[in-house]
Amino acid sequence: MFDIIIFIISLLAVIKGADITTESAIKIAKKYNISEFLIGLTIVAIGTSLPELASSLTAVYYRTPEIAVSNIIGSNIANIGLVLGITTILYSKYIRCNVKKQDIYFLMFSIMATIIAFADYVLTFMEGIFFIGAYTIYLTWSVKLHKKQKIPQTEDNIKNIEFILLGVGLVALTVGANYLISSGIGILTALGMSKSAFGFIFIAIGTSLPELTASLIAMRKKHHGLAVGNIIGSNLFNTLIVLGAMTTMATIPIIKSFYITTMPILIILTLLLYMVTVRRKLTQFDGVIFLVLYIVSIVRVI
Repeated sequence: MFDIIIFIISLLAVIKGADITTESAIKIAKKYNISEFLIGLTIVAIGTSLPELASSLTAVYYRTPEIAVSNIIGSNIANIGLVLGITTILYSKYIRCNVKKQDIYFLMFSIMATIIAFADYVLTFMEGIFFIGAYTIYLTWSVKLHKKQKIPQTEDNIKNIEFILLGVGLVALTVGANYLISSGIGILTALGMSKSAFGFIFIAIGTSLPELTASLIAMRKKHHGLAVGNIIGSNLFNTLIVLGAMTTMATIPIIKSFYITTMPILIILTLLLYMVTVRRKLTQFDGVIFLVLYIVSIVRVI
């Protein structure tokens, strides 16, 4: 019972920390002439992915890499299947999806790179460095590609309080993630659940709540580019930065049965996302398909 209470409080701290960090980062970023889609692809995506980063690194530190890997794969599936599925069903019958093909191509590249890296069921330091390098190159290129020419600036775009809040958010994320994983280990031990299943379902859903919140708000305000950019950016960050950062702490083993069960769903969801971005629109029917595939992934893991 005590572990459950700590788990819930820690999860709330992680989500609130991500929210504070993201809001502050967006305000700080206003001085740069960047598009709505780019804000979603970078600032919001990275901010909402900080729970995955913090919880996964903490899981590796506690020598439970199974939780970390299942968290990343589960979060990526949840971002497309659960988050994009729910937001599309609730907020629009027809969503304009003006995503540049290069962005979705790079998302496909990250999936292919993961499949190749996981082929021997271990993720090494050199593979992690390649992931981090690839993301750095993509981020630099993407900023140049999406940057707008001019955006009116105001004197109060940046305030010192935003930098303080940014620090507070990061502290909440770090401390919350530490207790989230430690209490989670206690819960899964009591339930007799596998580490991979626990990470895929509970940790992944919990750390995907910031993406869900950000996307729901963006869709409600008709900032479609921000919502879709958040999903693509979050999955790229999770795959390339989080997995890459994990390898700097230890060589990461991949559970074969879990990989075979979940990876096909992630590949299908990514291909479907590619198809809807090529036709430049998202419909409620697409959202239903995304959500059904997410439910299928949960059933397969259980």
